[in-house]
Amino acid sequence: MKCPYCSSLLTVKNDHDKEGVQRYKCNACKRRFCEKGIFARHRYPPLIILDALFLYSQPISTRGVTVNLKRFRKIKPSHVSVYNWVVKFASYLIKIANNKQLNFSNIWHVDEKFIHVRKSKDPYAYLWIVSDSNANILSSYVSFLRDKNSAKIVLERAKERTGFCPEILVSDGLQGYKKASKKVFGRNTRHVVAHFEAVGIVHNKKLMKISNNKAERINQFPALWLHPVRGFKRLDRANLLIEFFTIYYNYLMPHGKEEKVKVKWEEIPAIIR
Repeated sequence: MKCPYCSSLLTVKNDHDKEGVQRYKCNACKRRFCEKGIFARHRYPPLIILDALFLYSQPISTRGVTVNLKRFRKIKPSHVSVYNWVVKFASYLIKIANNKQLNFSNIWHVDEKFIHVRKSKDPYAYLWIVSDSNANILSSYVSFLRDKNSAKIVLERAKERTGFCPEILVSDGLQGYKKASKKVFGRNTRHVVAHFEAVGIVHNKKLMKISNNKAERINQFPALWLHPVRGFKRLDRANLLIEFFTIYYNYLMPHGKEEKVKVKWEEIPAIIR
């Protein structure tokens, strides 16, 4: 049994709880845990929690999740419980990205859009998304400023996740992208400014037409998901939940003509334990 805290295999059985669930003790970090792992101390079983996470990843509100669980699972947790589940397990879902590698391309697209963040001086914020030509979301970031520093942060996250610098970076006319790209990627990355209309460039002795339509297309998915959510309460929760959507989009959402997924929902408990 692997320890959910330090991932050590130096674990031994350590009695049972009142419900008869096996408990374990880790000799590495000296912590105790049960065979339920991160699903311990929850009133509802892991299957119900995963169903709630799946429903929330669709364009549906937390109250809509409770209605659907009552209709199909004959239970009705509160919408607050659903939100707390998403906040808790969103950080664990990041482990999926460490176990399943994607086929990243060397042409990246970056774009930003308005989103709503409540309980702040400025109710509007900017959602930054870096994607590649294979329609993978490389990184995301939410900030109140539309400047070079915010662009630099989201590009650094994309570089850290992929492990390399792109050959071409496509963006709109924001001047901050040019400075951020030069700072993060260096001179070997070519920065191309393009909007909806394709721009012809010569790359590797080949004529290419590049536009930023793919970035605009990918931005429609979080926009559709954010519509019933009606914005975020805080900036830190906005970044956490956008990362939750990114993991869902890359690994759990059907892609392509064959509608394949890289990770099935049934495999999640074994990955995030």
